Amino acid sequence: MHPILRDWRRFLTWIAVWIPFGSILVVVAHFSGRMPLGEASAVMALPIGVLSFVCLAPYYVCKALPLRSAKGSKLALNHMLAAVLLSGAVILIGRFSAILWAATYPGAERRVSEAAPILFVMVLLIYEMSVALHYAALELEASRRAELLAREAQLKALKAQVNPHFLFNSLNSISALTSIDPAEARRMCIGLADFLRTSLRLGERATIPFSEELALSRMYLDVEKVRFGSRLRVAQTVDPSCGDCPVPALLIQPLVENAVKHGIAMMAEGGEIGISAQRERGLLRFRITNPFDPEAPSGGRNGIGLANIRERLESRYGSGARLEIVADERSYAVTLTLPTGKSE
Repeated sequence: MHPILRDWRRFLTWIAVWIPFGSILVVVAHFSGRMPLGEASAVMALPIGVLSFVCLAPYYVCKALPLRSAKGSKLALNHMLAAVLLSGAVILIGRFSAILWAATYPGAERRVSEAAPILFVMVLLIYEMSVALHYAALELEASRRAELLAREAQLKALKAQVNPHFLFNSLNSISALTSIDPAEARRMCIGLADFLRTSLRLGERATIPFSEELALSRMYLDVEKVRFGSRLRVAQTVDPSCGDCPVPALLIQPLVENAVKHGIAMMAEGGEIGISAQRERGLLRFRITNPFDPEAPSGGRNGIGLANIRERLESRYGSGARLEIVADERSYAVTLTLPTGKSE
């Protein structure tokens, strides 16, 4: 079905657009056929109505003969032939309408015949304009589709970096434990397996509830607690209403991982990671804080990093989401603000 006919709002817009076109044809019939405006309006109503619907047909022709793949001569020939046939058909319909109104407007058929040459040209021009508008609409639709596909490909590429990042860091943790506490290393392997299984499952989806993303982050922290022990403490304050908010899959967990890797791991005494989330005014605001020592050696920001997260937010939300970082001499805070509506 034609896109305009699938949506009543678009259909009403199409009708509104045809009001000035119909008025033009009525005025042309009025002057070229020396018809009173009332007569011209009555006689031209039927051909204008038919023309308004026939001018939807170029949508299918334009799809069958796209600008980029069809030859210019073929395009011109097909559309010109269609325009000529349509113009002739509209003139015949106009004469038929004049016959129907003959009792009210004697001589209407003769006056339509006098206006026929100019009406023919006007209908031809209107049809060709319709063809141009349909090509423009199809090109715009193709451009939007290509942009969406490009964004989807970009998101998949960015998200594909996540699982290796998890694995490499966790394997390093297990390696550090095998020589000093094999039992804990085994426990960490089991936790890692559960964590990776869940992350792979969630990573197949574009959007997941915030509660699932937060649960994945807790699984990660449970794995890391095996390595850091009492050095890693977590304080969590989450508004229950945040649970069903949709978020991009595997977006929150990397922020938690950064807090461990570049905060807790860099401090001999460890510290507390603060996790909070609240929902207000159509936004989900997630905040994570960790202790920070500016004099500690850099851990090297490998893997997805904050730059990756920014790119994912830009691809999915444009300017609708924000990632804010505030650091001082003792703490490092990252605040993520997302729309709570549907993200795709």
